[in-house]
Amino acid sequence: MVIKCEDVWREISNYLDGDLDPELKRAMDEHFSQCRECVAVRDGIRNIIDLYGSERMFTLPAGFHPRLRSRLDDQIEGQRGSSRGLLVSLAAAAAIAALFFIATARNRFAPQPRAQMSQPVRRIPQELVAVVDGGKTFHRPGCRYMHGKYRMVTPEEAIREGYSPCVYCMHEALQSAGNADPDLDEEETASNATAEK
Repeated sequence: MVIKCEDVWREISNYLDGDLDPELKRAMDEHFSQCRECVAVRDGIRNIIDLYGSERMFTLPAGFHPRLRSRLDDQIEGQRGSSRGLLVSLAAAAAIAALFFIATARNRFAPQPRAQMSQPVRRIPQELVAVVDGGKTFHRPGCRYMHGKYRMVTPEEAIREGYSPCVYCMHEALQSAGNADPDLDEEETASNATAEK
């Protein structure tokens, strides 16, 4: 049986413990006779086991365990009730509050879009709009800026799908954003009255 270095490294612990079948042990002994690296690994691991297994190496003084336990208890108790921990937690809370204040103040003073076309739409058209798959905008049917095969959807559905209004054919809806009153019912009533005349 021929084995490689990786096989020896995998079984070295069993070899040193004497937990191998005789055939594998013979194959490992033969490998050790030919491979200096594996002999070094075997001898190094054997030395480590001997050092850690020796009682002479780690003799502890009398009363060591009670003193160690007492010292650890004192250190742990000291950390629980320290004012330093309280200061750190108060500083962290103050930092979080300051970040929250800065974030909310920053949103209040954010620059508003100047162009009327950049304002958000306040009145969505009531008729169906056309969207082109792969496009970014929705249009009125027949818009000259719409190219390709389109499908008809409601404006709400187009917005939900991520489309935005075309600035050319949806000009009236976009223009109303700058002039619209918060009460949209009055605006619609006024436009209906104008249409009836």
